[in-house]
Amino acid sequence: MEGDNRVVQDVKETTHSKNTKTELKGNVGKTKLALVLEYLEKDLIAADLKWSLFIAACHSYRYDSCLKPFPSMYLKDDVKDIDLMKEDIIKIPALNLVIFLKDSEKCHLEKSTIDLLYWVLIQQKEPTLKSIPNSEIDNVLKLVPSELFAKRPDYIFKVEYCRESMMERTWTSSKENYDTLFAYHGSRLENFHSILNFGLQQHLNKNTLFGQGIYLSSELIVSLPYSQNGCAWGKSLIGSELSVVALCEMINHPTINCQSKDGSNDKSRAKAKDSFAGEVPHKFYLVPNSDLVRVRYLLVYSTCPPYPHNPLESRTFFGWLKEHKYATILIAYIAMLASVGFSHNQYIQRFYKMICHKIGLYF
Repeated sequence: MEGDNRVVQDVKETTHSKNTKTELKGNVGKTKLALVLEYLEKDLIAADLKWSLFIAACHSYRYDSCLKPFPSMYLKDDVKDIDLMKEDIIKIPALNLVIFLKDSEKCHLEKSTIDLLYWVLIQQKEPTLKSIPNSEIDNVLKLVPSELFAKRPDYIFKVEYCRESMMERTWTSSKENYDTLFAYHGSRLENFHSILNFGLQQHLNKNTLFGQGIYLSSELIVSLPYSQNGCAWGKSLIGSELSVVALCEMINHPTINCQSKDGSNDKSRAKAKDSFAGEVPHKFYLVPNSDLVRVRYLLVYSTCPPYPHNPLESRTFFGWLKEHKYATILIAYIAMLASVGFSHNQYIQRFYKMICHKIGLYF
Protein backbone atom coordinates (compact mmCIF):
# COMPACT_ATOMS: atom_id res chain seq x y z
CA MET A 1 0.00 0.00 0.00
CA GLU A 2 2.77 2.46 0.92
CA GLY A 3 4.64 1.75 -2.34
CA ASP A 4 1.45 2.33 -4.34
CA ASN A 5 0.84 5.62 -2.53
CA ARG A 6 4.34 6.83 -3.37
CA VAL A 7 3.81 6.00 -7.06
CA VAL A 8 0.45 7.80 -7.07
CA GLN A 9 2.02 10.83 -5.37
CA ASP A 10 4.88 10.97 -7.92
CA VAL A 11 2.39 10.88 -10.79
CA LYS A 12 0.28 13.61 -9.18
CA GLU A 13 3.35 15.78 -8.56
CA THR A 14 4.39 15.45 -12.24
CA THR A 15 0.90 16.24 -13.50
CA HIS A 16 0.58 19.10 -11.01
CA SER A 17 3.85 20.59 -12.32
CA LYS A 18 2.70 20.34 -15.96
CA ASN A 19 -0.65 21.97 -15.17
CA THR A 20 1.14 24.78 -13.35
CA LYS A 21 3.40 25.50 -16.32
CA THR A 22 0.39 25.59 -18.65
CA GLU A 23 -1.51 27.98 -16.38
CA LEU A 24 1.47 30.33 -16.09
CA LYS A 25 1.98 30.73 -19.85
CA GLY A 26 -0.53 33.57 -19.93
CA ASN A 27 1.39 35.43 -17.24
CA VAL A 28 4.49 36.01 -19.35
CA GLY A 29 5.58 39.64 -19.12
CA LYS A 30 4.26 40.21 -15.62
CA THR A 31 6.66 40.37 -12.70
CA LYS A 32 6.27 37.91 -9.85
CA LEU A 33 5.35 40.74 -7.47
CA ALA A 34 2.66 41.99 -9.86
CA LEU A 35 1.15 38.51 -10.06
CA VAL A 36 1.22 38.14 -6.28
CA LEU A 37 -0.50 41.51 -5.82
CA GLU A 38 -3.11 40.59 -8.41
CA TYR A 39 -3.78 37.34 -6.55
CA LEU A 40 -4.07 39.11 -3.18
CA GLU A 41 -6.49 41.71 -4.49
CA LYS A 42 -8.75 39.01 -5.94
CA ASP A 43 -9.49 37.29 -2.59
CA LEU A 44 -7.26 38.47 0.25
CA ILE A 45 -8.77 36.28 2.97
CA ALA A 46 -8.46 33.11 0.88
CA ALA A 47 -4.84 33.98 0.05
CA ASP A 48 -4.21 34.56 3.75
CA LEU A 49 -5.49 31.07 4.61
CA LYS A 50 -3.43 29.40 1.89
CA TRP A 51 -0.32 31.17 3.18
CA SER A 52 -1.18 30.39 6.82
CA LEU A 53 -1.54 26.67 6.08
CA PHE A 54 1.89 26.72 4.47
CA ILE A 55 3.33 28.49 7.54
CA ALA A 56 1.73 25.94 9.88
CA ALA A 57 3.39 23.09 7.98
CA CYS A 58 6.70 24.97 7.94
CA HIS A 59 6.74 25.43 11.72
CA SER A 60 5.73 21.85 12.51
CA TYR A 61 8.37 19.54 13.96
CA ARG A 62 7.09 17.10 11.33
CA TYR A 63 7.79 19.53 8.49
CA ASP A 64 9.61 16.82 6.55
CA SER A 65 6.30 15.00 6.04
CA CYS A 66 3.86 17.94 6.35
CA LEU A 67 5.60 20.40 4.03
CA LYS A 68 4.80 18.68 0.75
CA PRO A 69 5.40 20.04 -1.79
CA PHE A 70 8.55 21.80 -0.55
CA PRO A 71 9.87 25.05 -2.16
CA SER A 72 12.70 23.97 -4.46
CA MET A 73 14.71 27.19 -3.90
CA TYR A 74 15.40 26.05 -0.34
CA LEU A 75 16.77 22.68 -1.39
CA LYS A 76 20.55 22.42 -1.35
CA ASP A 77 21.99 19.06 -2.39
CA ASP A 78 18.63 17.48 -1.52
CA VAL A 79 18.83 18.97 2.00
CA LYS A 80 15.90 21.15 3.11
CA ASP A 81 17.13 24.50 4.44
CA ILE A 82 14.15 25.11 6.70
CA ASP A 83 16.00 27.72 8.80
CA LEU A 84 16.70 29.94 5.78
CA MET A 85 13.07 29.72 4.74
CA LYS A 86 11.91 30.72 8.22
CA GLU A 87 14.20 33.76 8.06
CA ASP A 88 12.51 34.87 4.85
CA ILE A 89 9.05 34.23 6.29
CA ILE A 90 9.77 36.58 9.19
CA LYS A 91 10.54 39.39 6.72
CA ILE A 92 7.13 39.20 5.06
CA PRO A 93 4.57 41.73 6.39
CA ALA A 94 0.83 41.15 6.72
CA LEU A 95 -0.65 40.53 3.28
CA ASN A 96 -3.03 43.49 3.51
CA LEU A 97 0.00 45.67 4.22
CA VAL A 98 1.69 44.31 1.09
CA ILE A 99 -1.29 45.56 -0.95
CA PHE A 100 -1.43 48.88 0.91
CA LEU A 101 2.25 49.62 0.29
CA LYS A 102 2.44 48.35 -3.29
CA ASP A 103 2.94 51.85 -4.72
CA SER A 104 5.02 53.10 -1.81
CA GLU A 105 8.76 53.55 -1.84
CA LYS A 106 8.82 52.00 1.63
CA CYS A 107 7.72 48.63 0.27
CA HIS A 108 11.06 46.88 -0.11
CA LEU A 109 10.35 43.18 -0.29
CA GLU A 110 13.48 41.17 -0.88
CA LYS A 111 13.65 38.95 -3.95
CA SER A 112 13.71 35.79 -1.84
CA THR A 113 10.49 36.76 -0.04
CA ILE A 114 8.75 37.62 -3.32
CA ASP A 115 9.87 34.27 -4.75
CA LEU A 116 8.44 32.45 -1.74
CA LEU A 117 5.08 34.27 -1.91
CA TYR A 118 4.95 33.56 -5.63
CA TRP A 119 5.72 29.88 -5.11
CA VAL A 120 2.99 29.39 -2.48
CA LEU A 121 0.24 31.58 -3.94
CA ILE A 122 0.81 31.40 -7.71
CA GLN A 123 2.96 28.44 -8.62
CA GLN A 124 0.92 26.03 -6.48
CA LYS A 125 -2.00 26.71 -8.76
CA GLU A 126 -4.34 23.89 -7.88
CA PRO A 127 -6.55 23.81 -5.97
CA THR A 128 -7.73 27.37 -5.51
CA LEU A 129 -9.49 28.65 -2.40
CA LYS A 130 -12.51 30.93 -2.50
CA SER A 131 -13.90 32.63 0.60
CA ILE A 132 -17.60 32.05 1.24
CA PRO A 133 -19.68 35.04 2.46
CA ASN A 134 -20.85 34.76 6.04
CA SER A 135 -24.47 34.79 4.86
CA GLU A 136 -23.90 31.54 2.92
CA ILE A 137 -22.15 29.53 5.66
CA ASP A 138 -25.36 27.85 6.84
CA ASN A 139 -26.16 26.74 3.27
CA VAL A 140 -22.80 24.98 3.05
CA LEU A 141 -23.33 23.24 6.39
CA LYS A 142 -26.69 21.92 5.15
CA LEU A 143 -24.80 19.70 2.70
CA VAL A 144 -24.31 17.31 5.64
CA PRO A 145 -27.58 16.58 7.48
CA SER A 146 -26.55 16.62 11.15
CA GLU A 147 -28.46 15.80 14.31
CA LEU A 148 -26.01 17.12 16.92
CA PHE A 149 -25.18 20.76 17.63
CA ALA A 150 -21.67 21.94 16.76
CA LYS A 151 -20.01 25.33 16.89
CA ARG A 152 -20.45 27.37 13.74
CA PRO A 153 -17.16 27.96 11.89
CA ASP A 154 -15.77 31.49 11.69
CA TYR A 155 -14.92 31.09 8.01
CA ILE A 156 -15.63 28.68 5.18
CA PHE A 157 -13.54 28.40 2.02
CA LYS A 158 -14.52 26.55 -1.13
CA VAL A 159 -11.85 24.29 -2.63
CA GLU A 160 -11.92 24.40 -6.44
CA TYR A 161 -10.01 22.06 -8.77
CA CYS A 162 -9.06 22.31 -12.42
CA ARG A 163 -11.39 20.05 -14.41
CA GLU A 164 -8.51 18.91 -16.61
CA SER A 165 -6.28 17.76 -13.76
CA MET A 166 -5.57 14.06 -13.31
CA MET A 167 -7.06 14.03 -9.80
CA GLU A 168 -10.33 15.56 -11.00
CA ARG A 169 -10.57 13.29 -14.04
CA THR A 170 -9.98 10.24 -11.83
CA TRP A 171 -12.72 11.44 -9.49
CA THR A 172 -15.18 12.08 -12.33
CA SER A 173 -14.52 8.67 -13.82
CA SER A 174 -14.90 6.89 -10.47
CA LYS A 175 -18.30 8.40 -9.64
CA GLU A 176 -20.04 7.67 -12.95
CA ASN A 177 -22.10 4.79 -11.57
CA TYR A 178 -22.53 5.97 -7.97
CA ASP A 179 -24.08 8.81 -6.05
CA THR A 180 -22.07 10.94 -3.63
CA LEU A 181 -22.30 11.88 0.05
CA PHE A 182 -20.85 14.72 2.10
CA ALA A 183 -19.08 14.24 5.43
CA TYR A 184 -16.46 15.85 7.66
CA HIS A 185 -12.81 14.96 8.22
CA GLY A 186 -10.75 16.43 11.06
CA SER A 187 -6.97 16.71 10.99
CA ARG A 188 -4.16 18.73 12.54
CA LEU A 189 -3.60 22.19 11.10
CA GLU A 190 -0.12 21.43 9.75
CA ASN A 191 -1.50 18.61 7.60
CA PHE A 192 -3.71 20.77 5.40
CA HIS A 193 -0.93 22.13 3.19
CA SER A 194 -0.27 18.61 1.88
CA ILE A 195 -3.97 17.66 1.97
CA LEU A 196 -4.81 20.50 -0.41
CA ASN A 197 -2.03 19.56 -2.81
CA PHE A 198 -2.20 15.76 -2.72
CA GLY A 199 -5.54 14.90 -1.16
CA LEU A 200 -6.02 12.61 1.81
CA GLN A 201 -3.88 9.74 0.52
CA GLN A 202 -1.12 10.40 3.06
CA HIS A 203 -3.61 10.48 5.92
CA LEU A 204 -4.89 6.92 5.72
CA ASN A 205 -5.13 5.65 9.29
CA LYS A 206 -3.28 2.36 9.65
CA ASN A 207 -3.53 -0.30 12.33
CA THR A 208 -6.65 1.30 13.82
CA LEU A 209 -9.48 -0.43 15.64
CA PHE A 210 -12.05 -0.44 12.87
CA GLY A 211 -9.74 -0.89 9.90
CA GLN A 212 -7.35 0.96 7.63
CA GLY A 213 -8.62 3.97 5.71
CA ILE A 214 -9.79 7.56 5.92
CA TYR A 215 -12.29 8.24 8.70
CA LEU A 216 -15.11 10.71 8.07
CA SER A 217 -18.24 11.56 10.02
CA SER A 218 -21.69 12.93 9.29
CA GLU A 219 -21.48 14.99 12.50
CA LEU A 220 -19.24 18.05 12.67
CA ILE A 221 -18.92 17.74 16.45
CA VAL A 222 -17.39 14.27 16.00
CA SER A 223 -14.66 15.57 13.66
CA LEU A 224 -13.82 18.71 15.63
CA PRO A 225 -11.71 16.97 18.34
CA TYR A 226 -9.41 15.66 15.61
CA SER A 227 -8.80 19.22 14.40
CA GLN A 228 -6.73 20.54 17.27
CA ASN A 229 -5.82 24.21 17.42
CA GLY A 230 -2.49 24.92 15.79
CA CYS A 231 -0.17 27.89 15.41
CA ALA A 232 -0.64 29.48 12.01
CA TRP A 233 0.82 32.88 11.05
CA GLY A 234 1.18 35.66 13.60
CA LYS A 235 0.28 38.29 10.98
CA SER A 236 -2.76 36.49 9.63
CA LEU A 237 -5.99 38.40 9.00
CA ILE A 238 -8.07 35.47 10.24
CA GLY A 239 -6.13 34.58 13.38
CA SER A 240 -2.78 33.27 14.57
CA GLU A 241 -4.26 30.06 16.03
CA LEU A 242 -6.57 28.05 13.81
CA SER A 243 -8.28 24.70 13.56
CA VAL A 244 -9.59 23.37 10.26
CA VAL A 245 -12.14 20.71 9.37
CA ALA A 246 -12.50 19.45 5.80
CA LEU A 247 -15.99 19.08 4.39
CA CYS A 248 -15.53 16.26 1.87
CA GLU A 249 -17.54 14.75 -0.94
CA MET A 250 -17.17 10.97 -1.20
CA ILE A 251 -18.37 8.43 -3.70
CA ASN A 252 -20.87 6.02 -2.16
CA HIS A 253 -18.83 3.03 -3.31
CA PRO A 254 -19.54 -0.49 -1.97
CA THR A 255 -16.03 -0.65 -0.50
CA ILE A 256 -16.83 2.16 1.96
CA ASN A 257 -17.69 0.84 5.41
CA CYS A 258 -20.61 2.43 7.26
CA GLN A 259 -23.86 1.64 9.02
CA SER A 260 -27.01 1.41 6.93
CA LYS A 261 -28.41 4.85 6.04
CA ASP A 262 -32.00 3.72 5.40
CA GLY A 263 -32.67 2.35 8.89
CA SER A 264 -32.57 -1.28 7.77
CA ASN A 265 -30.61 -4.06 9.46
CA ASP A 266 -28.29 -4.48 6.48
CA LYS A 267 -24.79 -5.08 7.91
CA SER A 268 -23.01 -5.88 4.65
CA ARG A 269 -20.90 -2.72 4.81
CA ALA A 270 -20.70 -2.27 8.58
CA LYS A 271 -17.42 -4.06 9.21
CA ALA A 272 -14.05 -3.76 7.48
CA LYS A 273 -12.09 -6.93 6.76
CA ASP A 274 -9.14 -5.77 8.88
CA SER A 275 -11.23 -4.46 11.79
CA PHE A 276 -10.10 -5.36 15.31
CA ALA A 277 -13.13 -3.95 17.13
CA GLY A 278 -16.10 -4.98 15.06
CA GLU A 279 -18.46 -2.72 13.17
CA VAL A 280 -17.78 0.88 12.25
CA PRO A 281 -19.62 3.16 14.74
CA HIS A 282 -22.72 5.07 13.75
CA LYS A 283 -22.05 8.48 12.17
CA PHE A 284 -18.72 7.23 10.77
CA TYR A 285 -17.53 6.37 7.28
CA LEU A 286 -14.38 4.38 6.61
CA VAL A 287 -13.02 5.03 3.10
CA PRO A 288 -10.27 2.61 2.00
CA ASN A 289 -9.18 4.57 -1.09
CA SER A 290 -8.32 8.28 -1.16
CA ASP A 291 -9.49 8.50 -4.80
CA LEU A 292 -13.06 8.15 -3.50
CA VAL A 293 -12.83 11.40 -1.48
CA ARG A 294 -12.48 15.04 -2.51
CA VAL A 295 -12.12 18.00 -0.16
CA ARG A 296 -14.80 20.51 -1.18
CA TYR A 297 -14.75 23.06 1.66
CA LEU A 298 -12.51 24.05 4.55
CA LEU A 299 -14.23 25.05 7.80
CA VAL A 300 -11.95 27.36 9.77
CA TYR A 301 -12.13 28.20 13.48
CA SER A 302 -10.06 31.08 14.84
CA THR A 303 -9.10 31.10 18.53
CA CYS A 304 -6.84 34.18 18.59
CA PRO A 305 -7.62 37.76 17.52
CA PRO A 306 -6.66 38.37 13.90
CA TYR A 307 -4.00 40.82 12.79
CA PRO A 308 -5.39 44.38 12.25
CA HIS A 309 -7.35 44.50 8.98
CA ASN A 310 -6.64 48.22 8.59
CA PRO A 311 -3.02 48.78 7.49
CA LEU A 312 -3.13 52.32 8.90
CA GLU A 313 -3.94 50.98 12.36
CA SER A 314 -0.79 48.89 12.43
CA ARG A 315 1.27 51.98 11.57
CA THR A 316 -0.09 54.15 14.40
CA PHE A 317 1.23 54.30 17.96
CA PHE A 318 -1.64 52.24 19.36
CA GLY A 319 -1.33 49.78 16.48
CA TRP A 320 2.33 49.34 17.36
CA LEU A 321 1.40 48.67 21.00
CA LYS A 322 -1.08 45.96 19.91
CA GLU A 323 1.50 44.34 17.67
CA HIS A 324 4.34 44.44 20.22
CA LYS A 325 2.62 43.53 23.49
CA TYR A 326 5.72 42.02 25.09
CA ALA A 327 7.84 45.07 24.30
CA THR A 328 5.08 47.36 25.63
CA ILE A 329 4.95 45.47 28.96
CA LEU A 330 8.75 45.55 29.23
CA ILE A 331 8.93 49.30 28.56
CA ALA A 332 6.17 49.97 31.10
CA TYR A 333 8.00 47.88 33.70
CA ILE A 334 11.29 49.74 33.10
CA ALA A 335 9.46 53.07 33.34
CA MET A 336 7.93 52.02 36.66
CA LEU A 337 11.33 51.02 38.08
CA ALA A 338 12.84 54.28 36.89
CA SER A 339 10.07 56.34 38.50
CA VAL A 340 10.56 54.53 41.82
CA GLY A 341 14.30 55.13 41.66
CA PHE A 342 13.92 58.78 40.78
CA SER A 343 11.44 59.38 43.60
CA HIS A 344 14.12 58.40 46.16
CA ASN A 345 16.96 60.33 44.56
CA GLN A 346 17.83 63.60 46.36
CA TYR A 347 19.30 65.25 43.26
CA ILE A 348 16.22 64.46 41.22
CA GLN A 349 13.99 65.85 43.98
CA ARG A 350 16.02 69.10 44.16
CA PHE A 351 15.89 69.48 40.37
CA TYR A 352 12.14 68.85 40.41
CA LYS A 353 11.57 71.50 43.12
CA MET A 354 13.71 74.00 41.22
CA ILE A 355 11.65 73.53 38.05
CA CYS A 356 8.43 73.90 40.02
CA HIS A 357 9.64 77.16 41.60
CA LYS A 358 10.55 78.58 38.20
CA ILE A 359 7.10 77.96 36.80
CA GLY A 360 5.43 79.38 39.90
CA LEU A 361 4.46 76.22 41.72
CA TYR A 362 5.28 76.34 45.43
CA PHE A 363 4.70 73.57 48.00
